[in-house]
Amino acid sequence: MNKQQHQLMLVMRKIGVFKGLEIEHIQRILRVAVSKQFEVGQRIYIIGEPSDEMLVLLRGRLLVTTAGGDQLGEILPGSPTGEMGVLTNQPRSANISAIEPSVAVVITKKNLDAVLASNAVMYMSIMKNIVELLCERMAATNQRNDALQRRISLLEGEDDYDSDDGDDDDDGDDGDDGDYEEEFVNDSDYADENDEYPGE
Repeated sequence: MNKQQHQLMLVMRKIGVFKGLEIEHIQRILRVAVSKQFEVGQRIYIIGEPSDEMLVLLRGRLLVTTAGGDQLGEILPGSPTGEMGVLTNQPRSANISAIEPSVAVVITKKNLDAVLASNAVMYMSIMKNIVELLCERMAATNQRNDALQRRISLLEGEDDYDSDDGDDDDDGDDGDDGDYEEEFVNDSDYADENDEYPGE
């Protein structure tokens, strides 16, 4: 095993779905992998297409975008893409294109399935990793949804307060300064509640 192969094996063992696999397991996977080169601007994966292969980037940079062209992020050397789709049979969830001349190790779903079918230990380890990753993603999604709901509630509360404040201003025309002072104190208290979410 040369230095490049050894480094590639170390990279593969760090990929979430391959976590915990033995060196011999990674070697089996790499035996069915092929090297591919991508030119600048080349579209590699398209949203909605079948996930028939995954890759691990060795050199270059890949851009991840939505169907509308919005940038979601970049894939750098040592990072995988497409592995979850290959193992869960889900279609591509983003567009992937090369923004630099790039080289990657590509593993087809057909070849990976054949390797896993020949080794029950590998198969069970990878399925366990997939379940853990999906649970982590679900938990992260729930946290984002909860944060968004809190923010929406705060914004709705501000709208309600602004509406109530406008009504109080009308009452203030009657000359009741005491009511105005009381509303001013309540306004300060409400600002403190907003401070509970300084980063959102």
